[in-house]
Amino acid sequence: MGFSLLPKEYEFFDMFDKLAEQCINVSKQFCSNVDNENFSTESLHKIKDIEHVADSITFEIFEKLNKTFITPLDREDIFSLAHEFDNVIDLILKISNMMKIYNIDRVNNHFVEVVKLIDKSISSLCDAVRGLRNLKNGAVINNHCSEVNRLESLGDQLRNEAIAELFTGTTDAIYIMKWKDIFQTSEKILDQCDDVAKIVGSLIVKQA
Repeated sequence: MGFSLLPKEYEFFDMFDKLAEQCINVSKQFCSNVDNENFSTESLHKIKDIEHVADSITFEIFEKLNKTFITPLDREDIFSLAHEFDNVIDLILKISNMMKIYNIDRVNNHFVEVVKLIDKSISSLCDAVRGLRNLKNGAVINNHCSEVNRLESLGDQLRNEAIAELFTGTTDAIYIMKWKDIFQTSEKILDQCDDVAKIVGSLIVKQA
């Protein structure tokens, strides 16, 4: 019996599309929580529910990888992309947990801007990942990756400004500690998006 390669190829890309969808979902839910200054148990469960779905998809990718003889991309690249992409969602769950534990009831103004950068970065990253289905559009995919990198650099600047303001704008040590942790974790999300974008960019180079 011969191998049917095309369905296998599309199945991997379909699963990455599903993972991208969950990444968009978690970003929108996180934005909603921040906009409404709602870090309740219920709002956290919404994030957790999305994270569980993403974990299931990632596990499905790994399972398919173990059972597939010929893959559309290098096996190591498929594994790394799935793992690192899922980590973006894990970090959003982490920061959501942090904000609940810290009992945040009013959002720092700088953080609102950071969350906008995260949402834009995830949107561009998901566009890049979805583009892997057609590597002939390498230039378009690279543009999305470059946007993720640009937003990560903006995030660095904003984080530095926000933390500097913390140490000059208040003497409340607990407030400073909480928001310093939150800003540093938010920067890890942008860094993680950039890490995934670099994996996507390397795939474009390999397939050129």
